[in-house]
Amino acid sequence: MPSTVIGAAARQLVQEECLAIANALAMRSDIHVGVHSARKAIRRLRAVLALFATDEQPLQRSDRALQRLGRGLSALRDAHVLVDTAQSLQAGAPTSGWAPVITHLGARRDRLLQRARAQDPGFQKKRRVVRRVGLELDTQSWELVRKADLRRALARSRRRVEKAAARARRSDDAQALHDWRRRVRRLRMQLEVMARLDGGLVKGHSGSDGGKQAKGLHRLSDALGREQDLRLLRNHVRAMRGLQDKAELMALAR
Repeated sequence: MPSTVIGAAARQLVQEECLAIANALAMRSDIHVGVHSARKAIRRLRAVLALFATDEQPLQRSDRALQRLGRGLSALRDAHVLVDTAQSLQAGAPTSGWAPVITHLGARRDRLLQRARAQDPGFQKKRRVVRRVGLELDTQSWELVRKADLRRALARSRRRVEKAAARARRSDDAQALHDWRRRVRRLRMQLEVMARLDGGLVKGHSGSDGGKQAKGLHRLSDALGREQDLRLLRNHVRAMRGLQDKAELMALAR
């Protein structure tokens, strides 16, 4: 597939992701689902920008705006994940000890959501940011990006995954684990994008099917994410005062 065709398809994909972010932020039926969907679309879009960014195709400003947008939603998402994680542990190993934890975490999640809605009703400010980013990205010269640029970007992502994995395995640091998961997730998204835009490019670059690689990375990302969620839950349980059965709950959250 010619680079110009790949670029045109990437331009369309970028606009689809911007629309997905805006629609997710506009959800009213389940705001937590909307926040989760928006963050996933932001990550997919940033993965595409990392693939296509070159000296002739400056995308850093748009990427920084998306990064700030995602960080602005992270506290809400993390608060909801804590509740989900505690509920899943309760379902797997029923014990009355989880009830006060879930109540506490649920109330915290609701406070954070109420504060976010008061500061930005309907996420209108955030949706305006998405519209600006979409307009800015539509002016970029996607058709000028060459296949060689994309191969180099994929190779760079692979190296970053390997370095992040080595750091995480040497250390028990939570940030190292987070960085590894983030690098794995981005490479997986990039492989999925390139398989969609030009499957031959991914296969030619790596010598194997991009879809199969992406599935393996997806499993690794999920496992790392689960470990990260449990660590976060343990930290919150540890900080809760007057909680009975704390030692048992900490052991279950491993």
